[in-house]
Amino acid sequence: MPLPVALELADITVRYGARAAVCGVSLGVRRGEIVALLGPNGSGKSSTLAVAAGVLDPAGGTVTAEGQPRAANPAAFAARVGFVPQEPALYDELTAYDNLAFSGELYGLGGADLRRRALRALSRVRLSDRAGHRVGTFSGGMKQRLNLAAALLHDPPILLLDEPTAALDPAARDALFADLARFRDDGHAILLTTHHLDEAESGCDRVGVLDSGRLVALGAPAELLRARPTERAVLYGHLRTVPPKYLVRAIRERLGRGAELDVTGRRLRLAADTPEDLGRALAALLAEGIDFEAYRTPAGSMERALREGCEVASA
Repeated sequence: MPLPVALELADITVRYGARAAVCGVSLGVRRGEIVALLGPNGSGKSSTLAVAAGVLDPAGGTVTAEGQPRAANPAAFAARVGFVPQEPALYDELTAYDNLAFSGELYGLGGADLRRRALRALSRVRLSDRAGHRVGTFSGGMKQRLNLAAALLHDPPILLLDEPTAALDPAARDALFADLARFRDDGHAILLTTHHLDEAESGCDRVGVLDSGRLVALGAPAELLRARPTERAVLYGHLRTVPPKYLVRAIRERLGRGAELDVTGRRLRLAADTPEDLGRALAALLAEGIDFEAYRTPAGSMERALREGCEVASA
């Protein structure tokens, strides 16, 4: 039997001036599942998550956490939600433990209870041995895990993460998703945003595809693949260094019709109409000096679901 819905968004609308960033998005997240909001930059992912976290008031619609409408009691709502922003909200000059102690005081925690919670949160993200180390010495992956620990301090049943793997290397990304899988199995409801197809396919139970602020698809990754089988070949890569923007623009212009190149930091996505076209495009990148640390091509892809949208619904 499915676990109950922990987080429910109903007909959420967000406006910035005259522009509608989110248009009537409705979505429920159950305890014991990870749901991703997938879409390109500007599709409304972060705005939707900000409303779910209670840090942005919608122009329309309602948000409910375990039956508690945010509008009725914002404090009770906040107690049920842990929010992990895209940029780690940490102080480099403080230790990992001191960062959590500071965050805990903002939740109204203190004394022995705060210490117990902070040490438990560090253990849950595998940072117990770094409790007394300054955060300025941490890697990007360790900072993101500490950011997650801060969201876990008050034991919320719902976790919200905005682009949690941005700027992480593949090993750190896999470690973070392993942590999220454990929290899901412990009964948390998890909603995250990403614009990386491979993360949504491999790490999430359901995926909602956003396009121009509208939820155009919702379902398990396999359902989306059955609804719109991919017709494009896709490669995901991790680069040794961040390439200059002028070089990326120049390569993009030379790739030819049908090939697409997207570079975010050291993460790269390359798509083409056929595997043969993809191979030629990859050869062109290598000829221009693009240096890969690793790359892979997924067995399946929701490329067309993201590009075109589909009308798959899932309860």
